[in-house]
Amino acid sequence: MLCLDSATFDYEPYPIGLARDVFAPALYAELVATFPAVESFVFKDFQGTKHSLSRHNNRRGYFTHLRRNPVWRRFYDYVRSDAFVDGTLAMLKARHIDLGLDRSTFGQRTISRFKAVKKGSPLPHFPKLGARFEFSAMPSAGGSIRPHTDHPSKVVTMVIPILAEGEWDPSYGGGTCVVWPKDRTRSFNHMNGYLDFDEVEVLRTYPFEANQCLIFVKTYNSWHAVWPMTGNDERVMRKTLTINIEAC
Repeated sequence: MLCLDSATFDYEPYPIGLARDVFAPALYAELVATFPAVESFVFKDFQGTKHSLSRHNNRRGYFTHLRRNPVWRRFYDYVRSDAFVDGTLAMLKARHIDLGLDRSTFGQRTISRFKAVKKGSPLPHFPKLGARFEFSAMPSAGGSIRPHTDHPSKVVTMVIPILAEGEWDPSYGGGTCVVWPKDRTRSFNHMNGYLDFDEVEVLRTYPFEANQCLIFVKTYNSWHAVWPMTGNDERVMRKTLTINIEAC
C-alpha cells in the first residue's frame, strides 16, 4: 500500500530520507477523506503541543475508527505485517543503511547462539521488531514538538502528511527540522532528552507536503523538531500518519 521506491536519503548527521507520491492517488484521497475527527484524539501537552489517536491514546476510539473504515483497517493490517517491516529494512539496506535486524540473517543468529552455548557465554539478544501507527494532529496556531531524538525502542519512524488539496498554507511552517545542539556536549542523546528551540541550530527543514513520507532512523544523535507554527486558526491542523518500527 505504501511505495517507498522513490526515497532518497541524506546521511549526516543521521540517515533521513524523503519519498514522494507514496500512495496511489485514489487511495490517498480515501485516506484523507476518512481521517478521524480530532475530537476523538487525546490532547498531549508534553514537550510540545499535539493531539494523538493510537493504541495508547484513546484505544477504544482508535479501533472503532479502524472498524468503521475498511481502508484504515487494511492499512493497519499492512503495517503490522512482517512483510512491511522486512520491506522497509530491505529498502534501507539497499541505500547503505544496514541495521542488521532483518530475518535473512537468521542463520547467522543461530550460529552466534550456538557459539555462545559452546563457550558458556550469555546468549546474544536479537530484538523482535513490530510496527504500529498513530493519527496525529497539531494546531497550526502554535503547535510544535521540541527538539529530541526519539525513544530508544524506536528503530525507524515515518511521517506522512494527510492533506486535502489547498488545505495547508506553507507560510504556517509545519516542516520537520533536522537540528543540532549548540552545546556539542548534548549531541549524544540515546535516552531521548529534550532541548528548547533556542538551544539548537537548524541544519535543514523538510517541508510539510501532501502524499510524501519522511523516513528517519533512530540514532544517538537523531535530533529533530517541529518549530512552533504561525497560523492564526486553531481549527486548521497539521494532520499526519506516523508509523514506528520498534524493537521489543
